[in-house]
Amino acid sequence: MDTTLSARQSGAAAQAPAAPATDDDYLVARRLTKRFGTFTALADVSLTIRRGEFVCFLGPSGCGKTTLLRAIAGLDPQDEGTIVQAGRDISALPPSKRDFGIVFQSYALFPNMTVLANVGYGLVSQKLPKAAVENRVRDLLSLVGLSDQWWKYPAQLSGGQQQRVALARALAMNPGLLLLDEPLSALDALVRVHLRAEIKALQRRLGITTIMVTHDQEEALSIADRIVVMNKGRIEQVGTPDRVYRHPATMFVAGFVGRMNALPGVVADAGTVAVGQAAIAADSAAAFPAGAKVQVCIRPEDVQPDLGGLPGTRLAATVRGFEYLGSIARVELEAVGLPLTAELSDTAFRTLSLSPGDGLTVVVPPGRVLLFPRAEQG
Repeated sequence: MDTTLSARQSGAAAQAPAAPATDDDYLVARRLTKRFGTFTALADVSLTIRRGEFVCFLGPSGCGKTTLLRAIAGLDPQDEGTIVQAGRDISALPPSKRDFGIVFQSYALFPNMTVLANVGYGLVSQKLPKAAVENRVRDLLSLVGLSDQWWKYPAQLSGGQQQRVALARALAMNPGLLLLDEPLSALDALVRVHLRAEIKALQRRLGITTIMVTHDQEEALSIADRIVVMNKGRIEQVGTPDRVYRHPATMFVAGFVGRMNALPGVVADAGTVAVGQAAIAADSAAAFPAGAKVQVCIRPEDVQPDLGGLPGTRLAATVRGFEYLGSIARVELEAVGLPLTAELSDTAFRTLSLSPGDGLTVVVPPGRVLLFPRAEQG
C-alpha cells in the first residue's frame, strides 16, 4: 500500500527504558537507536504514549523528531530497540502491516484525482463496495468541513483545504494511530492557528491517539496533551505544556520553549542567587550548594514593573528599547549591568508610557527564578 495515504491495521524523561506497559499505554518505544552512516539520529530513545493522547514531538531541525515518527511508522525502521502498539510488537513490520494514518508536510495528494477519489483511495484498494466507499468518504468530508468540495482537484483548493483532504484520507481506514509530520508548516499564520484548533477538536471527538511533529513552540503548547522535547537525537523532557514551559528540566528546554532571560549567577545561600552586584531571591537556589555557578533563567513575563504589592526582588533598570506587539510590549532593559527583557501587557505599557532611557523598577518573584548548572565555569 502507498504509505503516503494510510496503513491499515494498526513519560517521563525518556533516555531511561520505558516503564512496563499498562492498560492505558497504547504505544511503547524502548531504547530506539537509528543511524544514518556515522550520524546517530536517535540515541537510545524510550517513550510511552497513552491511548487517546495527543503528543507533539518538538525540537529544532535535525533533532530526531521526524526520524522518531518515521520509525514508529516503519518508513525508516530503527537499527535497535522495540516498538509495541496496542500490545503488538510492530518493531519489524512493514508500514502496510502497521495500524496508522499519516499526513505529510507536503500532503502528498494525487493531483489527477478529485477530492472524493483522494480520500477514498485506500478504501478502493481494499476492494470495498463502491457505495460503502462513497458513504465513508462523504462522512469524512463532512467531518473536515469539505462536503461541497468533493468534485474538485487539489490544484483548485487552498492550502488549508488540501490539509483537510490529507487528514480525511489518513482517517479513511479508521486507524488506531494518527501521525502528523509538520502538517501546518506550509500554511499562513492565521490559517495555521485556525486549523490547529480544528485538528485538536477533531482528535478529541474521535479519541484517536495522535502524534504530531512540529518545530513551532506555540503550536505544541496550544495543541498537545504532552510535549516531547528533543535535541540531538535524545529526549530532553516529556511533560504537559504547562510543566515543560514552567518547569523545564534542562537548560536546552528552558531556552527552546518560549523566551527566556539567561543571566550568569552564583548561588549565595538556600534562597538567594547573586547576579552581578544584586542578590535575587530564588526558591530554586535550595537545590544547589552555596558558591555553585549557575545560569539564572527568568521568563520575560515574570519581569514585572513595580506597581506595589508584588512580592519579590526589586531591580533598578533602564529602558533601552521596546517592541510593540499589540496585546503585549516586549521591553528591552538593562539591569544589574546585564540585558533583561520584560513583557508587559498593553495596558501596563500605556500606563507607564515608557521611552528609551527611562528608569524603571521591576520585580522578579522568587518562585519564577529558574537555576541551571552553568557549563562554562569562569
